[in-house]
Amino acid sequence: MTTLKNLSVLIIDPNGEVAFDLRQSFIAAGAATHVVASFALAEKLLDIKSIDAVILPYSQDPETIAFCRSISERNIPAVFTAEPPARYSANRRMSSAIIAVKGLIAEQSAQTYRAVH
Repeated sequence: MTTLKNLSVLIIDPNGEVAFDLRQSFIAAGAATHVVASFALAEKLLDIKSIDAVILPYSQDPETIAFCRSISERNIPAVFTAEPPARYSANRRMSSAIIAVKGLIAEQSAQTYRAVH
């Protein structure tokens, strides 16, 4: 199983549709996981916690775009959720989210290393 030990993940789920399964999957992978229902609460959490990645629903509305700009300025990668195709099991969808976060963190670490050296 992919491990996310020592990482902190923030899940934003305004409708409560995916948070439970995602949270359980990230906890099982070793990540500290936080769930909020709004961007306002997410911003407050980002001010007080060290967050390594944010999971949020895909949207092109102004609030989502503004939030994505904010996390981009903080160098926090985002993974977008969307309604998954019915043909994929919940376990496969959750594993894909975990792998996506791990890949983003690894890529960000490599870029930071190159920038410093």
